[in-house]
Amino acid sequence: MKKSLLYAIIIQMTRIIFKLFYHLRIYGIEHYIEGGAIIAPNHVSHLDAPIVAISCLDQIHFLARKSLFRPLFGRFIKALNTHPVQGHMSNLSSIKMVCRLLKEGYKILIFPEGTRSDKDKIGKIKPGIGMLIAKSQSVILPVYIHGTYHIWNRKRKIPRCFGKTAVIFGSPIYWKDYMNMDQKEAKQLVTSELNRSLGDLRKWYEKGAKGIPP
Repeated sequence: MKKSLLYAIIIQMTRIIFKLFYHLRIYGIEHYIEGGAIIAPNHVSHLDAPIVAISCLDQIHFLARKSLFRPLFGRFIKALNTHPVQGHMSNLSSIKMVCRLLKEGYKILIFPEGTRSDKDKIGKIKPGIGMLIAKSQSVILPVYIHGTYHIWNRKRKIPRCFGKTAVIFGSPIYWKDYMNMDQKEAKQLVTSELNRSLGDLRKWYEKGAKGIPP
């Protein structure tokens, strides 16, 4: 698969910053899988996308509003594996693009809550994640992010200079385990399973992060 040199450079620089200033710890790398998957973390901070990207074992892809792809800035974020999305994620062209990337073996970061929470808690999972995994017949990799809320939440204009962060990968959710069920029920179960998984990962970390994450 084609890899971006600029992406690799930016990731390495960002990784150094997070290690030095935010004491990043990564758990559950045993759950990381090869090939295409939806990376599905909780979302409470401006730092969530970069902290997940530097914690992954391979290059991942991102989605952004089409309006951001202006001449110069558009070329820059495109080199960082970012793809334009027209309107809401339920847009047919957006769904087709995500499915294509997954089938080509890429990992895509999608925040299942849809937007950043204004509190340090896991919000309601949007039903779109169930639709995407059903359409692509792919895998969801749950990810719990700790610490970014206190460093740079949506109420802060600038980030704190120091903090403690962690990224915890959970057990993958495979569509093949649900594909023989009624489609509507299967999508709802996937959504519920992701919500449960994120909650369990948070509890695991808060109880001392011992052993392998659930």
